[in-house]
Amino acid sequence: MDAFLSDIHGNAAALRAVLQDVQKMGCERIFVLGDIINGMRPAECVDLLQAWGSVSCIQGNAEFYTFTPDLDDFPKRDEQFYADLISLVRWFAAQLSPSQLAWVQAAPAYQYLPQAILAHDSPLDRLFPERHYLPGLAAKYQEVCFHGGGLSAADSDEALQPLLEWMDAQSLQAVFCGHTHVPFTRRLEYKGKEKLICNTGAAGFPLDGDPRPSWALAQAPEEGDQAGKWQVSIRRVNYDIEEALRAVDKAVDYPSFQSEPKKRTAYKKMLETGIHWRAHLQE
Repeated sequence: MDAFLSDIHGNAAALRAVLQDVQKMGCERIFVLGDIINGMRPAECVDLLQAWGSVSCIQGNAEFYTFTPDLDDFPKRDEQFYADLISLVRWFAAQLSPSQLAWVQAAPAYQYLPQAILAHDSPLDRLFPERHYLPGLAAKYQEVCFHGGGLSAADSDEALQPLLEWMDAQSLQAVFCGHTHVPFTRRLEYKGKEKLICNTGAAGFPLDGDPRPSWALAQAPEEGDQAGKWQVSIRRVNYDIEEALRAVDKAVDYPSFQSEPKKRTAYKKMLETGIHWRAHLQE
């Protein structure tokens, strides 16, 4: 059995509980699908993952943004949105040691397993990034300007056709992803073959109205068994939310809270409710 998890967002308290559940379920390997460091306690989260001998990570948006080179020359750096984003990713990087930064930066943008691919948002966005490139912008800055929708349970069969067609051409049965913070598993038939999409949700900040972290417990088909199916279940984990709330209060220099103090309270309500912080700003 393997564990797939995503979107830790620096929530060490939640990650610790998820890893305890992973251990309880006897998983042999852990696959982390990105957005590890964008939160209050990135260094602790990296430490927790590195303590496991069989962890494989890919990068998410936060990692792509953090390791964007030459941000001082980024053409949009003075726009308020990007100025705030640059301040934030530099804060993330400053929390990590050089060895931790190197470990995270070494993670690839996607990963193949037998009959499966792992991507933070969507395999097509990772494998063919030029599809969303902005004209006239250097390639090294494209990802910092991109935040795709990812794969959602609400996606229509028609919207998923390009992905299913590509999976069939690559003889892949499954996609594991995160990004939306809303877990689901969906099985579709394409040309008489079953295709699985599993969004693991968020191991740090769920956004489906359930504040408990989620992860996916999965069993791959036997090697060489083209007719076999992935067995997948989404697990939810209770954790010490009070510890996470204290971490928010202790992060006194967290850039997102400097420009808009109400965000700190909204962020804490997100942890308590599993509803995005933007929904709490007007309360």
